[in-house]
Amino acid sequence: MDERPYHREIRAEQLSIALNNLPTTLISSVIISTSGTIVLGTESGYAWIPWWLVAVIGTSILRGLWLLGVRRSPAAARDTERCLGQLRLHAFLAGLTWAAVPVLQIGHIETMSGALTAFLMAGISAGALIQSMTLADHGIVFFTPILLATAATFLAQGNLACGVVGANTLLLLTMMIFQAQRGSARFCQGEEARLSSLALAKSVNESNRKLDYLANHDSLTGLHNRAAFNAELAARQARGAGLALAVIDLDNFKLVNDTRGHLIGDKVLIEAATRISRACQPSEFIARLGGDEFAIIIDSAPCEQRAEALSKRVVAVMGRPFVIDGVTLVIGASIGLALFPQDAAELTELFAAADIALYAAKDKGKHQASRFDADLRTKLERSQRIEAEIGDALTHGLLNVVFQGQHNLTTGAVIGHETLIRWAHPELGAISPAEILSAVRSADMGDQLTEFVAKEACRLLRALTKAGDTTSTVAINISPAEFLTGNPVGIILEIIDRFAIRPERFEVEVTEETIHDLTGVNAELNRLMSVGVKIAIDDFGAGHSSLVKLASLPFDKLKIDRCLISGIDGQEKNAQLIATLIGLGKQLNFTVLAEGVETAAEAETLRRLGCAQVQGFHFSRPVPAQSIVAQAREEGARTKELRQVS
Repeated sequence: MDERPYHREIRAEQLSIALNNLPTTLISSVIISTSGTIVLGTESGYAWIPWWLVAVIGTSILRGLWLLGVRRSPAAARDTERCLGQLRLHAFLAGLTWAAVPVLQIGHIETMSGALTAFLMAGISAGALIQSMTLADHGIVFFTPILLATAATFLAQGNLACGVVGANTLLLLTMMIFQAQRGSARFCQGEEARLSSLALAKSVNESNRKLDYLANHDSLTGLHNRAAFNAELAARQARGAGLALAVIDLDNFKLVNDTRGHLIGDKVLIEAATRISRACQPSEFIARLGGDEFAIIIDSAPCEQRAEALSKRVVAVMGRPFVIDGVTLVIGASIGLALFPQDAAELTELFAAADIALYAAKDKGKHQASRFDADLRTKLERSQRIEAEIGDALTHGLLNVVFQGQHNLTTGAVIGHETLIRWAHPELGAISPAEILSAVRSADMGDQLTEFVAKEACRLLRALTKAGDTTSTVAINISPAEFLTGNPVGIILEIIDRFAIRPERFEVEVTEETIHDLTGVNAELNRLMSVGVKIAIDDFGAGHSSLVKLASLPFDKLKIDRCLISGIDGQEKNAQLIATLIGLGKQLNFTVLAEGVETAAEAETLRRLGCAQVQGFHFSRPVPAQSIVAQAREEGARTKELRQVS
């Protein structure tokens, strides 16, 4: 049969209570037996009474010595059942010693001595009952011999009065056994409830501790997470002391993650977290903000000097090669550093300042730390204002879309147009597309921008069709992040349908990083291609190019970035690479377009390499839609006139 819940714990508690009560029990036994000896000796004069007292005291002494032995040997006390068994045996022997009093009086009980004996035996038994309310069997084995002997003595007397006393003694024994068992059962139930409550409280506390840990720590590296970082930053700022914030970004992590896999990437992050932690002092708060971005809060004075020294240490330790599963990897880190309250009055501003400094470090060539300064402050204030006003700019039509032509390199004819965003701010001046896109991402307005640009593209296509141009395409740019966070495909398809545009005239350009994010984007690209929308890979060669993945990505056109085109007439390696891409395009059935063509020499080299399409200032600059439509009308009119002449 299975043990009751918490059986061992309850038995251990019963033993502890019994051991604690035993000194009182032994002292009471000696006192009561001494008193009984005096009274019984005076009234009856039995010769055996002194010897009985010696036996009781001797038994008590032996039990006391046993208790001292258990107290001095914790190992003995841990054997709960053995100790309880010894206690039960001692109680039984003590009960037999007390039972000797009525047994030795069988047939000779006088009225007074009988009353004294009955009183003495009932009293010592009642005391045992009180002591045994937590452990019934020990009390029962003590008082049962005593009361049985007392009942037998009175019943053996043979008269009615003694018979009644004997019967009542048996009744008393029955009631005491019942009460002892009931009391012990209640104790066990109470202990079960107490232990269950403690276990529940412990479980809840443990669960809360785990939840608190998970809520505030990164599961991969064990560092604090972004939520804990924000809370700590706020708490330290509230104390009013100066602090420094270092934001760390691993330089080549994305390349490692893409080429070596996420398992290796995770091991790199764990090793990076370890190196950063070892470079820091215990007072410095370290967090992983997400991806390969970490942050450190430094608040001990002088925080500026300590932060700069720490940044140098982190750059140094992260610059050492990582050896992961036998593979040597060069990672490195860039750090942006900002101080409170020197560089920012609010937390969001402090983090933004450190982030701006981080990008400055990367722009300088990575593997270094950059301190936020006045020039960066100007850039930060500009970006904050752009972000604050981008919503109104979209709503009130303050953004403009211009179009740069894409040309057939052989004939020079316009075959398509790329949409480019412009914003002429009355105070900030010309705002670059990169600044606009950054503000849109920060404001989570990607879908609104996609809708705005797609409408402008479809308006141009509709106007071109009316002007007689029924073949040229118009392209818009969509970043992989927009596919993952918004609904650009749904928006594009709805607008194409609303403007009644042939889908094959609409082109979507995605940046090269899409190649490294096929899981989240591939299905959406296929959805566009399934209805006829063209897909182009933009800026190929500007990032970590992957020729291997090109075959698995759905697209129609590959746009080679300006970085490979610039000076191609004097760059033989670049020329060979582009020739390879052109050949690959013919095999995989995609078109290669060279963008950023700015000189006749570059155009001639591309023509010699067999490049079919080009885009760049040498052929046309970005112009408003009206200019493109006007030119299309002129071309249409000229074509019509030539047909009439012929």
